[in-house]
Amino acid sequence: MNVGLVILVVYLAVLLGIALYASKQDKKNIKDFATGGGLGIFILTLTFSATYHSAYAFMGAGGFAYKNGIGWWCNGLWTVLPGVLFWVWGRRFWYLGKRYGYLSISDYASDVYQSKTIGLLVTLITMVFTIPYVAIQAIGCSYIFQTISGGMLSYTVGALIFFALMIALVWLGGMKGVAITDAAQGVFMFAGLLGGSLWVILANFPSVADAYQSAYAHTPELFTMPGPNGVVTPQDWVSRWVVITFGMMMFPQVTLRFFAGKSLNVMKWSAVFSSIYLTMIYVFTPCVGMIGRLLMPDIGAPDTIFPELLLKYTPAVFAALIISGALAAAMSTGDSQLHATSTMVATDIYKKYINKKSDEKTLYNAAKVGVLIIGLASVVFALTRPTALADLLVLSNGGVAVLVPTVIGGLYWKRATKEAALASIIIGEVCMISMTFIFKIAPFGLSGAFWSMMISLAIFFGVSLVTKPQAHTASVVDSLNNFFAEEDEQEKEIVPSNLVAD
Repeated sequence: MNVGLVILVVYLAVLLGIALYASKQDKKNIKDFATGGGLGIFILTLTFSATYHSAYAFMGAGGFAYKNGIGWWCNGLWTVLPGVLFWVWGRRFWYLGKRYGYLSISDYASDVYQSKTIGLLVTLITMVFTIPYVAIQAIGCSYIFQTISGGMLSYTVGALIFFALMIALVWLGGMKGVAITDAAQGVFMFAGLLGGSLWVILANFPSVADAYQSAYAHTPELFTMPGPNGVVTPQDWVSRWVVITFGMMMFPQVTLRFFAGKSLNVMKWSAVFSSIYLTMIYVFTPCVGMIGRLLMPDIGAPDTIFPELLLKYTPAVFAALIISGALAAAMSTGDSQLHATSTMVATDIYKKYINKKSDEKTLYNAAKVGVLIIGLASVVFALTRPTALADLLVLSNGGVAVLVPTVIGGLYWKRATKEAALASIIIGEVCMISMTFIFKIAPFGLSGAFWSMMISLAIFFGVSLVTKPQAHTASVVDSLNNFFAEEDEQEKEIVPSNLVAD
């Protein structure tokens, strides 16, 4: 009997049980499906944190450290800033959701710029670039199933199992089910990464310090920049943290959580605890990756270094439990991505362009159909076996990072115009695709994704300055500024508005 597979089956059964429980609490309407009816600090913290970091945490991070060394610590900026941005940006979206009834960033963009075209662009871009990110989770799960089954389950079978599980979790529970299962998986993920990493280290070395010393003696270039493969140059370092940090905040699975907090107090403390959580889970990751060069120098797929070390140096039951934590990392992001994009299918495409008179029940059912569409497209992408997880993460983030000027500009700048938003998005995406896929250039060593983001920012400001400001954009910004100027902002009454664009 394969103990690992038995533990995985039990673990997955528990998750499905949680989702089934959540489905009984679901009100079967699109708002509850999208936002969960208002989440508390514990659930919001864990669903945001578990969603933000994914299969990459268990697989890609260790693989990147294995190949490129200490330069991986640029990741530190990807873990502290998300919590900060969740509060700085998220609280403003939270207010707008209460004030104007937005359910998504596309709703917001359509209304603040008074342009359905901009809303549609935001929807299509985030959906297109979420597909490779969902594929990261499918790839991670496939590696996990292969590893823990000793090769009994193939990569393809693993991807298909992932697809079936994601469909079931989102179909049953909506945001509430996803958030509750994310919370459970977030706890498991935290304990798994820290406990599993420390066990692997201490099974081979007297202390963490000794492990680092041995890694340095074996491969000193791992402790230098740009690392043994010359990858982590200062320009690459800057490109990665700017694109990933800001780009990640544009993904629908993250932005949907801006609207899900029960109150501003919940948003604030969730932001604080999320930064702590996301930073702490990686404390031992670079050590595990670098000692992997000593312990398993000929590993075929570096992204599997952590689970392989677990299976080799820890008891089978413990290894299986921790690897289940890796599955939790992948699934907590995958189900959130499927949930967010299926919500967009219903609210931003079906309602606005197919059936404008659709009721809550119809939209709820449309969202469930969206789960199937996005899930299938993501698994097809995963079955092509694209590049390493860390590189795929940068690619998908680059596509949505172009949206940052448009999305954030409308929160703060009264002069932001729809012409500027359109030009910024279209030209930015053309630059992103051209520099990444056609010309494959990185001027001055900075990535094409970084330059595309900077170009879209420059265009947004430049075009806004030469086009006519919109009264409604200024009204929304004034509404935000006036609300947050009050000292006791969380206790103010928020009066809903009927200004949301149809």
